[in-house]
Amino acid sequence: SFPEKEKRECQAVVDGLRDTLDVRNATIESLQKVLGETEMLCSSLKKQMKFLEQQQEDNRSSKEEARRLRNKLRTMERIELLLQSQRPEVEEMIREMGVGQAAVEQLAIYCVSLKKEYENLKEARKISGEMTEKLKKELFSVNSKLQKTVSELESTKDELKSTQKDLKNADKEILSLKKKIDILQDTLKVPSVTRETLSRLVFESPAPVELRHPKLHRPAHSDEINLDATFDVDTPEHQPCRSLSSPAKRQKLDKKPPPVVNLAKKVLKETVENWADDLEDDALKGLLPAFIRNSVLSKKPSSGSLLGPHKNVGTVRMGYDGLGGRTKFIQPTNLAEIRPLAVRSKKKVSRLVSAAPSTSSSSSSQARLDSFLQ
Repeated sequence: SFPEKEKRECQAVVDGLRDTLDVRNATIESLQKVLGETEMLCSSLKKQMKFLEQQQEDNRSSKEEARRLRNKLRTMERIELLLQSQRPEVEEMIREMGVGQAAVEQLAIYCVSLKKEYENLKEARKISGEMTEKLKKELFSVNSKLQKTVSELESTKDELKSTQKDLKNADKEILSLKKKIDILQDTLKVPSVTRETLSRLVFESPAPVELRHPKLHRPAHSDEINLDATFDVDTPEHQPCRSLSSPAKRQKLDKKPPPVVNLAKKVLKETVENWADDLEDDALKGLLPAFIRNSVLSKKPSSGSLLGPHKNVGTVRMGYDGLGGRTKFIQPTNLAEIRPLAVRSKKKVSRLVSAAPSTSSSSSSQARLDSFLQ
């Protein structure tokens, strides 16, 4: 009984599966029919779409043809209007030509010439259109260049304004530097005690007798030399001579004004070196008497002077001493490099000088500086 029961259950399951399979098969067949109908519909729609695309293309070409024909019609209408307006003249011309074969040939030649002229006009119009396009492109490029140039001009104007401002500031600074340089030059123009003494001894005219070149000569009135004879020499009013070094130096400083601090240091250094060269010049030592040279060299600048102690800027060299041996000596600066400063005028002074007796000597017979330096 148990196998039969199990068999019946299995048979029921098989029957259920067969029913389900039949339903599935029926559904598949219906879906296949629907799919076939859909495919047919799609193919028909594709055909309709192709037909519509073809019609659209034909419509587009028809529109283009219609537009071209419309333009041609307008041209023909204009030609017809032109011919109608020129009809009396054409009829008059034909009447004048006549009706024969020669008149027809002449009219044909005239029409051909008109056609050629029309073609030439069309070609000229085409060239004019191309030239117009080219000029438009050139105009566009020129406008772009103009805009670029305008922008560069604006930037250049701004740079010019800033440069003008800098120039004004530089002018103000130069003016202030010139004022400071003038103050420094006015301060440096004041000579020290040593420089003033040298300038007074060198530039007074007539020069002292001791500044003459040493030489041997006989007395004027007798052969005996009186060593105790003395006489007074009246020194005329001193004519102040302007120094040539100060204006030149000032002009040089005004030309390119460096910073004030460096300029002052440089001027002070050059002045110290010039004064040291003047004091150690070999030619000046040979011209000045011993007592004047010793008194000048022993003096020191006052406490209010701008300069420090003098420096010996001569060159130490080896040379012959004139006695068959060699010794060291100091080579001084050249006399041409001595540039004395301007000195103030001095009052009339008189000096006691020891010299050869000469009762007939006067101020006109004294040696002057121009002949003394030659």
